[in-house]
Amino acid sequence: MINLLDAEAVFAVLGPFAMAFTLVLARVVGLMATTPLLSSPLIPNPIKAALAGVLAVFVTFKLHPAPPAVDLNALSLAGVLLGELIIGAVMGLAVTVAFGALHFCGQMIGIQMGFAVANVVDPSTFQQVGVIAQVLNLLGIMLFLVFDGHLLILRAFFESYGIVPLAMTDPQVGAIIDEIIRQSGHLFETGLRIALPVVCVVLLVNVGLATIARTVPQVNIFVIGFLVTISLGLLVLGFSVPATAIVFEKVIEDAIRGSIRVTKMF
Repeated sequence: MINLLDAEAVFAVLGPFAMAFTLVLARVVGLMATTPLLSSPLIPNPIKAALAGVLAVFVTFKLHPAPPAVDLNALSLAGVLLGELIIGAVMGLAVTVAFGALHFCGQMIGIQMGFAVANVVDPSTFQQVGVIAQVLNLLGIMLFLVFDGHLLILRAFFESYGIVPLAMTDPQVGAIIDEIIRQSGHLFETGLRIALPVVCVVLLVNVGLATIARTVPQVNIFVIGFLVTISLGLLVLGFSVPATAIVFEKVIEDAIRGSIRVTKMF
């Protein structure tokens, strides 16, 4: 009669499941460590751990990813876990780049409008950022949820197991670096596109104020300059929010496609 408490028998039954769950959990942790919202310090660590565990269990039961067919020693297992962690982290990093574009745009607009010395603490990173950058970051988080960006990144994460099975990583380092550089360059391009209306208007306002200062020296341009620049800058920024939403939606979709492209390089 088989002893149900036999350790070897129990490990033979649960060992493959435990191995698959551990590898899935490593990829989930990598994703959550770099994905916007999920990596926020405002979310308590116990909740993050519980969410990662629930997501790993769901992936393990839903997709049934196959564990490695060969036995792994401690060193090989550490390497496999690191590879799974890197896959998840790179996928989340591709989405974080999209928020970097908004941050870059906000910093540029803030400097042009005269908010260079006015910084606030970003509640998602606990670091000082410009006022306009913080407003655009919050707008980006809201749009990310409205556009179901969190569901799209989870869908791409599920698809990653069909692209890169567990413990089957073979990274093309050069191609991955080139893709990351390309996405980083796209960050500055997107930030400039979003900031262009406000920057152009503020530039024209500064040219007009400079002309007035040269033709009518009695006018205190320094006093009225901040009022006019900030007022018109905020007005144009408000009118450009619908266009910003359209651009940002496309950026999120491109970022998720980019995360899938990067996954194919492993």
